[in-house]
Parts: sequence; structure tokens; C-alpha cells
Amino acid sequence: MIISALYARVSTQRQEKEATIQSQIAEIKDRIKLDENILRDDLIFVDDGWSGSNLERPELDRMR
Repeated sequence: MIISALYARVSTQRQEKEATIQSQIAEIKDRIKLDENILRDDLIFVDDGWSGSNLERPELDRMR
């Protein structure tokens, strides 16, 4: 088994209202499980509301 990390980001208010970040996280978790890999809680990184035009993404930096 491989230990996996998860990164998700929602950049627009519309996406935030539609809770797409939760659907992203669910899909990534499902894929990790399907691949029979492991996702530890400390390897989930979420930058909620950070614009794609802004290169500052604290959780992505932390994941790296």
C-alpha cells in the first residue's frame, strides 16, 4: 500500500456556495480507497477560498 496525500482548493464564491470542495475531497478519498492506498488525517490539505490567480497557497506549500 502507498500512503497518499490529498489536496483540494476552491477558488470562487460560487464553488464555495455549492460545496464543491466537499465533493472534491470525497472523490479523492474514494479514489485513494479504490487504489487500496492509505490516507492519514495529517495528509489532508485544503486551501478553501484561495484564488487560482494567487500563487500563495499555504496548505499546498505545507503539503510539499
